[in-house]
Amino acid sequence: MRKLAINLVFILLICASAGAQITKIGGGLAYGTGYWFEKTEVEEYRSPHLALFAEGVYRITTPIHVAASFSYFYPHIESYTASKTSVRAMMFDINGHYVFNALDKFEFYALAGMDFLLTSYKYKITGAAEEDDKTNDNAIGLNAGGGVIFNLSPKMSIFSEAKYVVSKYSQFMANAGVFINVSWLARHEQE
Repeated sequence: MRKLAINLVFILLICASAGAQITKIGGGLAYGTGYWFEKTEVEEYRSPHLALFAEGVYRITTPIHVAASFSYFYPHIESYTASKTSVRAMMFDINGHYVFNALDKFEFYALAGMDFLLTSYKYKITGAAEEDDKTNDNAIGLNAGGGVIFNLSPKMSIFSEAKYVVSKYSQFMANAGVFINVSWLARHEQE
């Protein structure tokens, strides 16, 4: 986990030193088709589907952007009479965007990048003798997909994105949310 955080900070520093400019920050809801934890196809090993995410977009040039995002999935919990299981997940993504029409009200882009998934399975026996058994797993994968941004005003945009994650825990993801246009706010704050 610490190595992953160090690598993400390193990538963001490279983007900043390459003349990148933060253009948008925001977040919203995500939905994933899910996966089976450690390929065990039993309902209690099913991954969560719904997530909250935050994303920042850095403009390198007009058509080329880099986006970093973090998604936290609502846990999938199965409760039984004497036990409870849960599968939890969080995801870090670094994606490159190629924006086809960067100056229009609708911006369409293709994306490709890397995905880092951290997931865990917890089994808890309840009652007189409480016991916990927790297993963690990580996966690195590749993303491919596309998205659209609708610029509501110079300050705010809404967006939707779809991507397929190819990894040990492959799944299809769809995101929708709101962006605040930080570059516009920074330019007009000085006036």
